[in-house]
This record gives sequence, structure tokens and C-alpha cells, in this order.
Amino acid sequence: MTKEIVESALSKVIYPGFQKDIASFGFVDKIEIDGADVNVEITITSSADEVSEELKKNIDLEVSKAGAEKVTVKVNKPAVPRETSSHGKNIAPVVKNFVMVSSGKGGVGKSTTSVNLAIALAMQGKKVGLLDADIYGPNIPRMLGVEGQRPEVVGNKVRPIQAYGIEMISMGSLMNDGEALIWRGSLIIKAIQQFLTDILWSELDVLVIDMPPGTGDAQLTLAQSVPVTAGVTVTTPQTVALDDAERSLSMFKKLNIPIAGIVENMSGFICPET
Repeated sequence: MTKEIVESALSKVIYPGFQKDIASFGFVDKIEIDGADVNVEITITSSADEVSEELKKNIDLEVSKAGAEKVTVKVNKPAVPRETSSHGKNIAPVVKNFVMVSSGKGGVGKSTTSVNLAIALAMQGKKVGLLDADIYGPNIPRMLGVEGQRPEVVGNKVRPIQAYGIEMISMGSLMNDGEALIWRGSLIIKAIQQFLTDILWSELDVLVIDMPPGTGDAQLTLAQSVPVTAGVTVTTPQTVALDDAERSLSMFKKLNIPIAGIVENMSGFICPET
């Protein structure tokens, strides 16, 4: 067993979610060989346990196939960032993780991203809820094909609607089609709090929250009511959308919400008139 053989084996280990191997990424820190025993140490950029576990399994598989009798893998990963704006408060304790999907401006595909993110998480076997906190423009029911369907009222609480393996609640499911809500900020704050406390959510692994555009009362209320696990900003390639996306990211930083990333929607669209 030589270092070259081990390096060749590691070049076959693809980093989860990518098409590139860990050696090409430069994640391999150390290779130690003692006869037929091999120790491999890598450093990755993800803090997710499932990523490190998958890498350990695949490294063990490939290095063992190359001739190693015993493979020991050490994975160094960054610490999981934690929010501090809620100061430990959680008015929805049945939810383990809260993901805030936000944008600086409307019309960039925030609701579409929220729906796809929620369903993708559910397809991974997680128990997922989707909260449509865009009170003025609730589009989630239509995107899930449940427009016109009313949630069940149980006592003084509401049971969320089931669709595509997720639980969903939206103001669009509580009001008549086409009806406008003309509410002041205080009512928006109360509505979002009630969506968290008065809905019969199951024991959820993740609650994806589709926020209204901007950086106002709704965002501040959520950040101070629950420990938001991660924030996702949605934008489109246009300069005006990117300007507002920067403001959305600034909001996450000021509220001490860990930023999961940015989704650039419609990035492949080319206007036929240009």
C-alpha cells in the first residue's frame, strides 16, 4: 500500500451534491500508512452530519477496494452557526429547525423556492412543514394544488393542510379567493405568531417559512419568536433584484441568523427582445 494508491482511491470519492472528488477540491489533509492500515484526514466546508458520514463510508469503501485492511477516517468540519436574536425563545417547540426564505423584493420566485425546498426535504425522509407568512400575497396553496381547500378547525386551533408529504398553512387557505387584506403591521405580527402557536403542527424536523418581501415587521417578529436555523435569500440576475438581495442578507446578519445561501432564480432566462 502506497500513498499514490490511496490518493488514486480518494480521487474516486465524490463530494456529496457535486460532481467533483474530494482530492480535486483539496479537502485531503493527511494520509498515513502503516502496512495495510490507512489513516485519512480531510477538512470539509459543510457542517452537516450526513455529509461527513457519507464521506466516511465512501472513503472506507474506495480505500478498502484499493487493498487496505483497516481504514480510519477523520473529518474536520466547521461548527454549526447558531442564531442569537431569539435569546432562547421558541414559541413553537414542536419544530426542531426553522428555515426562513426571504427576498428583498417581490416577484423573484421566493414562494416557488420555498415549495421546492420543503418538498425536497420531505423526499429525504424529513418531517416538514411549510408556513406561508406572505400575508398580503399568499400563493402557496395554488402552487401545491390545494387552492379552495380549507384547513380543519380543532377546538381553538387549526390543523394544517397535507400536500405532497408536507404540512402547510397559509392565509390564502383561510380567506376567500381574491380577497385583499388591508392590515397594519401590528396585525401582521399577531398573525405570524398565531401561525406558530395556534396551528397543530406535528413534531417537525424542519419548518420552511415563506416570508413576505422586504425587511420589516414580519421578519423581525419571526427572528425574535423562534430560533431561526438558517436564512435563504432568493433573487434574480437583474441589478435591482441583486441590490435588494444584498439588503436581505444584511438583515440576516443584523438579526444574527446563519445564512445558508442565495438562490438565483431564472438565471438561465434570456429576454428574447435583447
